[in-house]
Amino acid sequence: MYNFVAMIDRFIEEVRNACLDLGRRQSLPGELENPSPANLKIYCLKLVNGLSREDKQTFTEFFNPFNEDVDLATRIEKFDLDKLKPLQHFITGRTTKPKENIAKLAAVLIDFHPRPYSKWRDAANSSIPDDIAIEKDNSGDADVPHTEGDGLGAEVKPAVGDMPPSEKKSGEKPSKFNVWLKLWKPVLYGTVALTIVAAALSSARKQCMYWKVDRYVPVHCHEKIADVEIIPVDRDMVKRFRKITQPDTLTLNSVGKVWYGKPTPDSAEFYTMAGSFPKDRRKELKPASEYIIKKYVLNKHNKPQ
Repeated sequence: MYNFVAMIDRFIEEVRNACLDLGRRQSLPGELENPSPANLKIYCLKLVNGLSREDKQTFTEFFNPFNEDVDLATRIEKFDLDKLKPLQHFITGRTTKPKENIAKLAAVLIDFHPRPYSKWRDAANSSIPDDIAIEKDNSGDADVPHTEGDGLGAEVKPAVGDMPPSEKKSGEKPSKFNVWLKLWKPVLYGTVALTIVAAALSSARKQCMYWKVDRYVPVHCHEKIADVEIIPVDRDMVKRFRKITQPDTLTLNSVGKVWYGKPTPDSAEFYTMAGSFPKDRRKELKPASEYIIKKYVLNKHNKPQ
């Protein structure tokens, strides 16, 4: 198995580099631009209800490691702010070797892909040729590769036709550098391919959403859009929740089938399902009664009842 550096150390390093890169490009979510413990808690609470099963497990391992019978959001709300300082230091680059759970949680917060660690590890392993192994040479000075079929400790010898003229004549062994260069080509190509796939997966998995005109639109949590509130994604809301832009199509048959909110005391907006009022999420939409339909639709448009 490929083991030049412990896999978890590589994962931690890649997540840390991703944090720093997003910071340099000013692409971090607002709460992570100044990742104080308080802001980190706010952002975790913002994400908690829209987490995938795997991301929820990562949150649970960090905030509720003993699996106490308490709602995860409640655990986050009561979490000691001082215990979030290592996460703060990791995101800002002050810590290079945090605990594993810190890096795994940071991966969720910055929408790092592939994740969780198990998926990243499998993807990394799949890019390493199976026939490469690591073996100590007889001198014990350094690690040299060998391929299957050579026998333990066998030297890697290129075909005669591949040897430079000077080596053909002198019979000298190829340098270790040249051997590594030859073996690392497929690894390099695999890494590039993996990066492309990871980018594609990242664009496909959007864990937040925002209200746009008459519906919720999925978006990456770290994106910044002027004058909108970005909230954890609700797939059902994205698919079914709509503002009814032509309320004059409503009739008394719509009673109990649509919901409404009041942007002003003398007006109403109608929606296709229950939920928070998009223009003020502190308010909940209410089922449209016969009185509401008559007052804000039928009487307003002089429609027959």
